[in-house]
Amino acid sequence: MVTGAPIANHVWPFFGNVQEGLGLHGKSVAEPLRPAAPHEVIARVDAVCVCSSDVKLMRMGAAHPLFKGRDLAQSPIVLGHEVALTVWDVGANWRESYRPGQRLGLQPAIVRDGQRTTIGIDLAGGFGQYLILDDHVLGGPDPYVFPVPEEMSSAAVAMLEPYACVEAAYRPNCRTALRPGGRLLVLGLPHGEAMTLEADLAVAEAVLIAAPPAVAEWAQHHAARLSQVADLAALGDARFDDIILCGAFDPALTEAAFARLADGGLLALVGPGDDAASCRIDPALIHYRALSIVGAPGPSIDAAFGTARNRFDLAPGGTTLILGAGGAMGRIHLHRALELAEGPDLVIAVSRQRARLDALRADFGPLAARRGSRLEILADTDLEEALRHLAPQGCDDVVVAAPDLTAIERGARLLRPGGMLVIFAGTPFGAGRPLPLGQISCHGTRLTGSTGCTVADQKEVLARVLSGDLDLAGNLEAVCGFEALPDAVRSVAAGEVCGKIAIFPGLADLELTAVRTIARPAGVGGWTRADEQRLGAA
Repeated sequence: MVTGAPIANHVWPFFGNVQEGLGLHGKSVAEPLRPAAPHEVIARVDAVCVCSSDVKLMRMGAAHPLFKGRDLAQSPIVLGHEVALTVWDVGANWRESYRPGQRLGLQPAIVRDGQRTTIGIDLAGGFGQYLILDDHVLGGPDPYVFPVPEEMSSAAVAMLEPYACVEAAYRPNCRTALRPGGRLLVLGLPHGEAMTLEADLAVAEAVLIAAPPAVAEWAQHHAARLSQVADLAALGDARFDDIILCGAFDPALTEAAFARLADGGLLALVGPGDDAASCRIDPALIHYRALSIVGAPGPSIDAAFGTARNRFDLAPGGTTLILGAGGAMGRIHLHRALELAEGPDLVIAVSRQRARLDALRADFGPLAARRGSRLEILADTDLEEALRHLAPQGCDDVVVAAPDLTAIERGARLLRPGGMLVIFAGTPFGAGRPLPLGQISCHGTRLTGSTGCTVADQKEVLARVLSGDLDLAGNLEAVCGFEALPDAVRSVAAGEVCGKIAIFPGLADLELTAVRTIARPAGVGGWTRADEQRLGAA
């Protein structure tokens, strides 16, 4: 073990008691810290940020689905997944890959052999002074840790994860082809008789309901099993990887077909669309089950999978509306939109909490001015009236960064044909909302939802930071030491802060302190590695 290694790891465990919160009787807990086993690396937590999902886990306690079957009173969890790390002790198996003193970023969502394990939920997280990383995190061709530069602040490293979650929302996150070896359902509708399909792949099963002749012929040559049925009712509760509707848009049938998609499924709407038509779709299914919806006017079904209408980033020179821009993640969407090299000309940031409007103006107004972008910051109640003048034809992109079904429906109404609706916040399952699916085939309107991120997303954000195109300190509002961690969580839960809070476990006594009172005031930015060094946190 490294000389001078501690004999204890202080942590803030969560026992599932929502009222009591973190720790034991309001105090952190000291746990023994053993040397690294051969397959492990022990890393010091230099900084950890509080995520709204940490707050949600605490509010729900043992009732949260991710804690199902777990007795938190007997087996508490150490939360925290937005972290900056420094290698402290290296097990024998990893001494050629890692060294003491090496700084690392972390991707907390680990998938190995199809199983997902999350640091801060399944494994101990960053609300402690040290993390023990094993083969699950360190192994394979793509480890879940990555090196970060010495000069980068620990707070910025910890913020790579939430910024990467936002980055992932603008990457292609839906399938754009039929699933090879999957289950396919094709339904023929009026005006769909001439539809064609030429995809060069094989499916395990194809089920046809009045399918166009050319599609039926394709299925005879490309499906291992082929059947024809009279209607959806004949399918029982069967689900499909891909469903193609061929013909004029039918809201009721589209809703019924969408409900039959398997996880990761794709719905293709091919045929005459309808600008005014909506379907009641559960947004949570798009967000959590990775469902995709594509479309084309026909007669080629393959055209629905072309990249031309699968634009995922914000429209260059367009108008972007961000609902829920005052929250921590909404601020990241706003920050990203303003920093894009070829971003929107007009960004409209909306918050229901008027107290956050001034913070948005102070933090992002100077950046918008430097970038030459027009930034309009509006109270939620003023939005519709303002849009009559700002975007009378609707917005090119609407981002919903609040877990609010009404906001998603509202955002869909404010989208112009051919625009993109980004459903970023998770909502409860089972509640449908009218969404503009009638525009997908005729205008290429895009509905997208994502959750989490990957190491590649974090590295993309890191590259933008190192190139000088993005300053993550723009979303850092406050810092504190380890003993003030519960105060930071309470502040986030109460909505008292607009941006992120970075906790430094190496500092014991620093109270929750606004960054502007420590770092030089500069609007967006103003927090550096030197600021952390002056505090003794680096």
